[in-house]
Amino acid sequence: MTDGGQLRVQAEDLIRAGDHAELIELAPRLREDEFWAHQWAPSCAIAAARLGRRDEARTLFTEALDRGFFQPELFDGAIEQAFADDPDWPRWQARLAANLPPAPVEILVWPSLTPKLPLELFRTTPDREEQLRALLPELTGSSWQRAVTLLHWVAQRWEHANDHVEAQADAVDVLRHVDEDGLRFACVEYSTVLSHALNAAGIPARRLDLRQPNYHAGWAKGHVVSEAWIDDFGKWVLLDGQNGAYWSFGSTPMSTLELQQAFADGRQPDLRTPDGPAPQAVTAWWFSYFHQIGTTGATWARPPFVPHFQYTLHPSMLLAGSPQDVYPDLAEIGLSIDVRAGAAATRLFSRHPFTIGYAVHHDGRHQVVDGADPVWPLPATPGTHTATVAVRTPNGELTPQPLVFRVTG
Repeated sequence: MTDGGQLRVQAEDLIRAGDHAELIELAPRLREDEFWAHQWAPSCAIAAARLGRRDEARTLFTEALDRGFFQPELFDGAIEQAFADDPDWPRWQARLAANLPPAPVEILVWPSLTPKLPLELFRTTPDREEQLRALLPELTGSSWQRAVTLLHWVAQRWEHANDHVEAQADAVDVLRHVDEDGLRFACVEYSTVLSHALNAAGIPARRLDLRQPNYHAGWAKGHVVSEAWIDDFGKWVLLDGQNGAYWSFGSTPMSTLELQQAFADGRQPDLRTPDGPAPQAVTAWWFSYFHQIGTTGATWARPPFVPHFQYTLHPSMLLAGSPQDVYPDLAEIGLSIDVRAGAAATRLFSRHPFTIGYAVHHDGRHQVVDGADPVWPLPATPGTHTATVAVRTPNGELTPQPLVFRVTG
């Protein structure tokens, strides 16, 4: 044990034994220890007070205050017992509070990931995606422009027919059957090709099962479409591959959640096809399918949920308590604190499956954070800092999220 270690043990033993005089005798040596201000000076002040040596106690306690002491709570009420009746105690309490050093860094506002069920996309395997990319049309422009290009391309690849491929077939299989065998398929295959193509193009996509009211009996009670996260709009958008169409009130395409709410409210939007809005009768027919919806990995309905479809009992996907549970905002960012070179830094997280990094806007500067090591060191300049962070994808930057922090040194 070092000399300093032996001295500390000796002082602790004297405090434990209540040997106040011997502890004060050690004060000249303890004064050289790094813990003098925060441990030994207050301890010696308490010891002097208990011995009735009031002036010495005051001198030791004010020395502790002068050197930055601020934690009387470490002494289990002994500080208050020794000095609470002193006329200077109110002033000393103020000095204790003033001695508390400010936090070097405080995170005041930060982005967070809203709790959701795990995101499951409707994708084929990586090697099949590579094959599929070679079959896709040329894609340019924003996320929405690329999605619309794929939507119209899929709708024109074959004429609709009520036939299906085997359940495990992917987009490459469907296109091969169309091109080599001259086969034609229904909504399931349109949505399979569109969903797989969107994901292959870096646009997160899922497949949707839509049901009309009373879908447990009858025929033609179901329709299958796709939904894609569109970076431009910061939301999920429903895309109907069979009809090459999307839904909207005005110019902005609608999400699945918006469509189901419109269905519940009795407000019918437009079905926008490549040739313009569909006729009223056609629109009303397709709109009737928004009674019940299931997406890749989950389904939901207003109770009661009916597991039969067209007279047949079907297994369901996970029954979600609310559609909100399975619609993550992929622009959201999670944050934790990291340490780089001994300084505070932020580590960023995203649920967007095609995240390539982050963009940070701070102090008039635009900085790019690599997705392979998504850490942004906090500036060390004292003061309150306001910044934004945004997810970066191959299609651009998503909605900025606020980050505010204070640095004191």
